[in-house]
Amino acid sequence: MAVTKIHRTSRTTLIIGVIISIIVLALFFFGGQVADHEKVAADMSEPKFTDLILYWSYILLVVTVVILIAFAIIDFARGLKENPKKAMSGFLAILALGALLVVTYIMGDGTLLNIPGYEGTDNVPGMLKLTDMWLYSCYFMMIVTVLALIFSPLMARRK
Repeated sequence: MAVTKIHRTSRTTLIIGVIISIIVLALFFFGGQVADHEKVAADMSEPKFTDLILYWSYILLVVTVVILIAFAIIDFARGLKENPKKAMSGFLAILALGALLVVTYIMGDGTLLNIPGYEGTDNVPGMLKLTDMWLYSCYFMMIVTVLALIFSPLMARRK
């Protein structure tokens, strides 16, 4: 019974998230353009619902990170009771991720960008280095994922 409820809840959550995402994307692509007198840069295309798609992306990111951290803490606490050595290996993976973020932040470039029509407060070295940190971390994790996809079957055959 509990498994059925979990499946129903997760399926419903997925369907709701996909429907909202489709609606937001449809508004972004088919919702028209900002009026000429309201455009940031007159000669550039500016969809009317750009803010909506950005905010929806932020919401999805925050919800995902919060749930991920919550489950990681719960799993670590449960693992600490059952098998402390295995739980510590999971903790080392989290420390490695933290080290990756620190290294990629240090690698980031804080040179100010020349952005036409932008007068916001985010074009500062700290924010630019933070953006580079996320990009470099994503690149690194994508490369590791592709390498794991290639070499995992080869390692399994050796055994």
